[in-house]
Amino acid sequence: MSKILVVDDEPNIIEAIEENLKREGYQTVRAHSGEEALAMMPQEQPDLVLLDLTLPGMDGYEVCRQMQQDVRLIHIPVIMLTARSSTPDKVMGYQKGADDYITKPFDADELLVRVRSQLHHLYHEDVSELTGLPGSQAVEDAIQGRTESAEQPWSIVYIDIDRFTDFNETFSYIEGDEMIRTAATILREVMDQEGNGSDFLGHEGGDDFVIITTPERTKGLIEMATTRFNQVAPDFYPPDARTNGYIMVTAHDGKLDRSPLVSLAFDVVDNQPLALTDEH
Repeated sequence: MSKILVVDDEPNIIEAIEENLKREGYQTVRAHSGEEALAMMPQEQPDLVLLDLTLPGMDGYEVCRQMQQDVRLIHIPVIMLTARSSTPDKVMGYQKGADDYITKPFDADELLVRVRSQLHHLYHEDVSELTGLPGSQAVEDAIQGRTESAEQPWSIVYIDIDRFTDFNETFSYIEGDEMIRTAATILREVMDQEGNGSDFLGHEGGDDFVIITTPERTKGLIEMATTRFNQVAPDFYPPDARTNGYIMVTAHDGKLDRSPLVSLAFDVVDNQPLALTDEH
């Protein structure tokens, strides 16, 4: 069920929007100001934001601008709601990061069509259907947004499941998908405990993940993720493989070879004096 954040300072408008959205099966949360919306988003992680332009205090333009600068929020599509219909106002909205624009008063059917369109785009390009994490396009956008600043420290941690192909080809792809979901859950929990509040976690596809954090957090994230994944990885194997610590696979030359149990592998890139480090 998709979650939609409705941001408007007029309660009757929020109620009308929520009524239509809930009728279509969407979950809704609400905020009455831009400041409240930005504070809610990291915890609520909405799939879409319906954002009024003319809010008290921080307006919709500024909310969009700040979302574009936050790697946790940059992937969330925004539909701007406004009574302003001039082309310059619409252009400004798009420049600040809005994905669509609806002029008040709007037809309920039009709103639902635009909501469906943005969610379709989100789930086919910006969110991994397997893990629910931001997908490849969102990862690319987050990396670009974070690395544009030469002054702010950043660290990009590329993660994959070592020997995952051997596991996937030996057992079923269903079990492989479950292992990927387990890795995603562990990385999410580790990032919540060891990372910064503004860190980003994305799933590029397959067994590849990306964390964007700061250099001083990298070591703790890697160590905790390694420990937790190593604790659960053996559970995916039959007893004899757990005892032996490996499975037998067919190598490229056709001969049988030992493949150790899977583990997480990490490559780290940051903008500190030692720009490239590898940790496993």
